[in-house]
Amino acid sequence: MADVKKLVSPADEPKGRIISIFVGAVLLPSLALSWVAMDFVHKLASARKAIAIMQAPGILYYIEKELTQTAQNKAVEAARTLEPEVLLEGRPAVIDAALRKQGVGAGVFETLRLETSSPRMIVRTLRMGSRREIQVSPEVLAAIGSFADGSGEDSVPWPAREGQTGGVLRFKFTCEYAHHKLIREYFENEFKGQYRDQALVVRVSEPSGEVVYETAPTRSDVNFEVSREMETPSFRGLKLAMRYRDLSIEQGVRRWQHWTLILIGFIDIMLGAGLYLVYSNVRRELHLSRLKSDFVANVSHELKTPLALIRLFAETLELGRVPSEDKARQYYQVINKESQRLTQLINNILDFSRIEAGRKEYRFAPTDVGRIVSDVLEAYRFQIEQQGFVLEVRVADDLPEVEADKEALAQAVLNLVNNAIKYSRDEKYLRLDLHREGDKVLLSVTDRGIGVAKGEQKKIFEKFYRAEDSLVHETKGSGLGLALVQHIMQAHGGSVEVESAPGKGSTFTLVLPVRNARS
Repeated sequence: MADVKKLVSPADEPKGRIISIFVGAVLLPSLALSWVAMDFVHKLASARKAIAIMQAPGILYYIEKELTQTAQNKAVEAARTLEPEVLLEGRPAVIDAALRKQGVGAGVFETLRLETSSPRMIVRTLRMGSRREIQVSPEVLAAIGSFADGSGEDSVPWPAREGQTGGVLRFKFTCEYAHHKLIREYFENEFKGQYRDQALVVRVSEPSGEVVYETAPTRSDVNFEVSREMETPSFRGLKLAMRYRDLSIEQGVRRWQHWTLILIGFIDIMLGAGLYLVYSNVRRELHLSRLKSDFVANVSHELKTPLALIRLFAETLELGRVPSEDKARQYYQVINKESQRLTQLINNILDFSRIEAGRKEYRFAPTDVGRIVSDVLEAYRFQIEQQGFVLEVRVADDLPEVEADKEALAQAVLNLVNNAIKYSRDEKYLRLDLHREGDKVLLSVTDRGIGVAKGEQKKIFEKFYRAEDSLVHETKGSGLGLALVQHIMQAHGGSVEVESAPGKGSTFTLVLPVRNARS
């Protein structure tokens, strides 16, 4: 959290407050809307469940109606193969024998008879075009009525034909035929064709619980959520039960509710992330804007100091107020060193500008890194001696040349040495160590200055960034030196590493690959 605070502008900054108000104005209503949506999802899930449970019995009702229609069609087909007088008499034994004779099969019907309100029925037969009349007396009709009152039988209208009187065909299938063959034929033909897209599983069971038929195998522990007891006489007592193949109604509703809530949460997270990015980016831009202003002020100070010294000593020399030749030579050295300091600062700014614009080019050639170290130290020797630094230089003898841009590499070393001098306080110590490790050449610059906290060791390589330390801000700087060092090393295929602790100094190491070196 502390790192985030460093990236944003102060809380009392007007623009920062405006951004905070904007984010709150968008985020809070969004959260409130999400809360309302979640409550609505719970209510909608309950409604979906209630609707599904209400619709499911309707499916079973239509299944029973279709089974009844199938039974009626089978009965009418069988009845049309029999003589009318056989149907009128309705004797089970005679009906069974006649059906066997017609190839329909025996043991299909318990009853199959024709009821008519007329006591006289004219029958036209096909035998020699003859015509005969069957007289059914009231006594016979009464006997038939006493045989079965129709309450335990199915019925279907029997249409009137030429020479016949219409009536009602009553029938009842045997349990064996209706429960096993007829039900199986329906579910394997008509049901699968009509309900194949609904992923339903239907079970038909006896009152005892024995399963007569099931459209798909089901474990014994699976719950059939909806059931209906059939009322059709041929199927009376059978129980229809239904469930969905993959999920129960409860599970389906819960899954829908679960994924809907996840979607709402995902939208909230994306909205929050977007607002956070807008918030952090705008605040970061404000922070960078302030850093750029600080950069201009720091660079102005960096330019002002050497220019003031150069002007002072130049005027002194011009007016001839130099007491001795040695003093004049010293003044010339100061002017020269301050000019070099200005040159370095300007080069840093120009290089940074080229890098930002993508126009920075490097010229690689075989380079003696030891020679670059010597040139840099020579350029800073006066400043090092004047400030009383203890200087140690360790350069190995077996160093190969590396492919590098001499000016860029010298600028990187110069920036590290300059930082070591600027940020050293009581203990004036500077050491440069140049050696080879395997396929790498390592150049380390060590000081015993103020050091860098671990949490800021990556940030100090960012442009304009200066560590949050009062000792750092006492020393003016552009905030570009280490960013340039890192870019130069990356362009050379190497890296820059840092080891530091507050109050114990720092060691910056340039790592240069020698895989392309010409030794």
